[in-house]
Amino acid sequence: MRTDQEKRSENLSRRENRASSYGSRYEEKNRSSTSGKRSAAARKRSGISRSSSRRSAGRRSRGSRDRRAAAVCFAVFAVLVLILFAGIFLLRKVGQDQSNGSQGIFSFLSGSQNVDVAPDVSVDLDSLYSPYAALIDKNTGTVLGDKRSDEVIYPASMTKILSVWTAIENISDLDAEVTMSEDFYNELYAQNASQAGFEPGETTVIRDLLYGALLPSGAECCMQLAIEAAGSEDGLVELMNQKVEELGLEQSHFTNCTGLHDDDQYTTTYEMALILRGALENETFRTVFTTHYHVMTATDVHPDGFTVWSTFFKNVADEIVTGGEILGAKTGYTQEAGLCLATMAQVGDREYILVTAGWSSEDVGSYHILDAFTGYNLLGEALGLEDESESDG
Repeated sequence: MRTDQEKRSENLSRRENRASSYGSRYEEKNRSSTSGKRSAAARKRSGISRSSSRRSAGRRSRGSRDRRAAAVCFAVFAVLVLILFAGIFLLRKVGQDQSNGSQGIFSFLSGSQNVDVAPDVSVDLDSLYSPYAALIDKNTGTVLGDKRSDEVIYPASMTKILSVWTAIENISDLDAEVTMSEDFYNELYAQNASQAGFEPGETTVIRDLLYGALLPSGAECCMQLAIEAAGSEDGLVELMNQKVEELGLEQSHFTNCTGLHDDDQYTTTYEMALILRGALENETFRTVFTTHYHVMTATDVHPDGFTVWSTFFKNVADEIVTGGEILGAKTGYTQEAGLCLATMAQVGDREYILVTAGWSSEDVGSYHILDAFTGYNLLGEALGLEDESESDG
């Protein structure tokens, strides 16, 4: 029989063993729980990290998309700007083509340039009285008819075409007042030069001198224009010859601005036609050249002004030719040059220039004027406009 003391010792031992066993299981359970918590926390942190990474990636993706969208918007804007400027260019091109009588935008888009071409006709000028003649298309300079047009002639007062054109381009204010110099009148009187009617010392406006030089062929007007444009006649002549060089003319040379005879002043009917063609590009010159008559501004010498007439138009009943009309003219005559005439006419829907020179006879009639009508009538017939003019009549 065990004693009570032994039983108590055994019971105490069993309790200690159970406590120890329980403590081990508790610690194991506690470690397991702690480990689980740590694992869950780690998983949570991992999830947070992945979520953060996804959000960061999303932000980067959205930023990239925004940049791509901005680039697309900029590209679209640039294209629209280019289209706008292209549209403006095309509209301007259409306007230019329409003003030039071309095919407009269709010719531009097709890549072809609408080149102005003279009519494909040839006019025989052998029937003219004048021994020298040239007929050209004003727009292109193409020769449509010629009669010894490359032979040297004396230009007489056709010279004033170049004189006035050069003066216009070298005088800044054509409406300024000017007093006629007394220095050149005696020389003009001695050479029996034609005059418009201005007196020495008379005050007028420069623009009136243009009409005085071209319409009645006033030499005093040319001399005063030379002073206003270049300081002297020699100064203007130098500018005139510079103009000849600019035009590429090789058979023309000038020594004075009035057309009075000088053996060293010469041209050809073809080159004179080119000089007139260039001058007509100047709107002021064209206005004066195509005027039939002009009333001068009132002055102290002429308080009512005075009227000057074109030496051509005052001698013709009308200016009608086959298919058109003569628009402007400048006559010329010296004994050495014979009768000369430079004209511009519209025939059909184009403008042409005819220059004749050299007609000389004891019977100094208006054969140069007759030649002008004959030449343009022949042109109208060559263009097939004869029937149209007859039907209009």
